Amino acid sequence: MRYIPNTEEQKRGMLKDIGVSSFEDLIESIPQSIRLKEKLNIPEAISESESEEKIYHIAQKNSNFFLMKPLVGAGAYRHYIPEAEKFLLQREEFWTCYTPYQPELSQGTLQSIFEYQTYISRLIKMEVVIPSIYDGASATAEAALMSLRLTHKNKIIVSNLLHPHYRETVKTYLSPHEPEIIDLPYKKGLVDLEKLKTLIDEDVASVIIQSPNFFGGIEKLAEISETVHSKGALVISVIVESMSLGILKAPGEMGADIVTGNAQSFGMDLNYGGPYNAYLATKKQYIRQLPGRIVGETVDVDGKRVFVMTLRAREQDIRRERATSNICTNHNLNVTAANIFLSLIGTEGLYQISLLNTKSAHYLENLLLKSRKFERVFDYPFYNEFLLKSKDDISVINKKLLENNFIPPLKICEFYPNENLKNALLFAVTEVLSRDDLNKVAKILSE
Repeated sequence: MRYIPNTEEQKRGMLKDIGVSSFEDLIESIPQSIRLKEKLNIPEAISESESEEKIYHIAQKNSNFFLMKPLVGAGAYRHYIPEAEKFLLQREEFWTCYTPYQPELSQGTLQSIFEYQTYISRLIKMEVVIPSIYDGASATAEAALMSLRLTHKNKIIVSNLLHPHYRETVKTYLSPHEPEIIDLPYKKGLVDLEKLKTLIDEDVASVIIQSPNFFGGIEKLAEISETVHSKGALVISVIVESMSLGILKAPGEMGADIVTGNAQSFGMDLNYGGPYNAYLATKKQYIRQLPGRIVGETVDVDGKRVFVMTLRAREQDIRRERATSNICTNHNLNVTAANIFLSLIGTEGLYQISLLNTKSAHYLENLLLKSRKFERVFDYPFYNEFLLKSKDDISVINKKLLENNFIPPLKICEFYPNENLKNALLFAVTEVLSRDDLNKVAKILSE
């Protein structure tokens, strides 16, 4: 956005229209203690061309991210994005976050959302899908709130292997409702099933499980669901790395009642952490407690196929006090990106990418173990992320990798400080890392 200067006359005019006599009167409500005390040391003004040149030279100090290969994931994964998708997203018709309430003006947007709902429904084997929520963390929090409304109970069990940012978001969303949030510990890199059996009782509304979990481990969701359902609680399955759906069994086939997922891996670049897109899905019997909106297919008066906003459960526009959620905006460009990506990749393509991610991750793990510079933290089944404990200092590893254009893996003890995970690193491998890249990483870290 360009900087728009105002003349003194224009400033006086604006102050007059606001109803104050001076700028000091305008900011009178701001306490003196938080106001700027000293004048900022801002250099003299320069021309626009000089500014552009200066900014360009500053930008040259940055690393070329395109040439950097990531070994870190933990909720944000770099995948290949087809050029056809990038081209189609440049069409201005898609550039809106407006929720398409007027079907006669929004058929293309509605059809895109409808098709994406269909893709996600088939992937996770759930009956109804809300396709557009801010991100996986807020979708998980919405699912937790939904479970409270459905069961009228006030306890929620949350896996300790749910992404730490997701856990914090769930606590923030739920705090006004004052539920009892119980941490479910892990054992050998997976949910502790025996501990779950002792924690769950008839007062539990839901159990939140991420699979693949934060350590990359593939949880025994069917067995967990059986335990949870025996006490009348709901299973909330969280999928942070949605690319795993191409190869892992769908959560809907393993007893999940509510499924939330981050769709960032479906054609969305890292974008400095956002914006992303998430989905929330459930069984048809719970449809009235869903937040957001659902697009449906019908016919018009002439019998032609059309798309409409079938369900808008949030209600805050007419009955705010009875709203199921305050979700208002629609990440429609991100929905369209995911829709185009899945359309281009198809069922077989998604399977092949998922399989490649899995094989590549296990290939790198084997190379690092053979170097004798690393050892396993847990012996567990994983998708494309895995934990290894380094025998070398992590700062040395990071320095070596950065010098060779690799973004280092995640230092896990920053998220789990009270556990025996010192010098443990969480590696992530996607298809952007070739076999040569993986061999190079192993060579760098074995020296």
